[in-house]
Amino acid sequence: MGEFDAEILHKLPTVLTAEELLNKAFGRGSKVSGRSREKAINKLATVGNVISSHLNTVMKAHPSYTSMPEFYRELIDITVGLSRLRKSLAALKWAERMVQKVVTKGIRQIKGGKSPDTVIRETYGRVASIIRQIDDELRYLNEVKKVMRKIPVFLNIPVIVVAGYPNVGKSSLVSKLSSVKPEVASYPFTTKEIYVGIIQLKDRRAQIVDTPGMLDRPLSKRNEMERRAILCIKHIADCIVFVIDPSESCGYSVEKQFSLLKEVKELKKPVLEVYSKADMHDMRDRPAFSCKTGEGLEKLKEIIFDVIY
Repeated sequence: MGEFDAEILHKLPTVLTAEELLNKAFGRGSKVSGRSREKAINKLATVGNVISSHLNTVMKAHPSYTSMPEFYRELIDITVGLSRLRKSLAALKWAERMVQKVVTKGIRQIKGGKSPDTVIRETYGRVASIIRQIDDELRYLNEVKKVMRKIPVFLNIPVIVVAGYPNVGKSSLVSKLSSVKPEVASYPFTTKEIYVGIIQLKDRRAQIVDTPGMLDRPLSKRNEMERRAILCIKHIADCIVFVIDPSESCGYSVEKQFSLLKEVKELKKPVLEVYSKADMHDMRDRPAFSCKTGEGLEKLKEIIFDVIY
């Protein structure tokens, strides 16, 4: 995926709302001491610096979304919307520039002899108006920060992506084989995120990814969760473990599952076809496992490592 430290996405700063930022800036300004004219100039400079510092900290913390690896760029686009993200960051840049212009003008007016109290009142009003105009963007960027903390970070070792229809047993398999403990329940669409765990066999290690279930339908009709799964298969998979539920207790026919398998194979990645819920059927023409009884799990781990190493 190229040189990119995804940890940077987990370290985005908390973004203050408009009122929080104004309270912080004006609060700092109120603590400035000195003679009347000098005090007024320092008040405005302090307010401008506090706002500029916060907005620049937020903007500079975001990486270049154009140059990052395609997997992360597409995942972020699906999750938060890259165009909205860029628009919000541009709004902060505009506000920072406008606040500096207003503060600089106020300082110039005080130095020119205008009443400090009048200038403070007018400048504070203009600054507040500017910052309140970007309140929606500030709130959105703080939500982005929370979402980015869930973006997976991958190590420089092979990646196994577990794919298939919803409720076929993907999360249970990942939970049994690796260090990750995904949310598991007996109903479809439980997995909403991309879970990454470590699977180990002797001195060999790999990452195993639990993806949201996919359905056999056109890309344009797939939801956000399904598109995340496709991204993992397309960009990061060294091996795909495609889980098939022959018992059909997942709620989907075997025919539909094989139709999706055919589509996955078109991505030209190594595919290991396996049967889940071995305690509920006798199909053994492919490796079969049961998370309930433990049947086939160790053998499946060995097969996986034979494929990727």
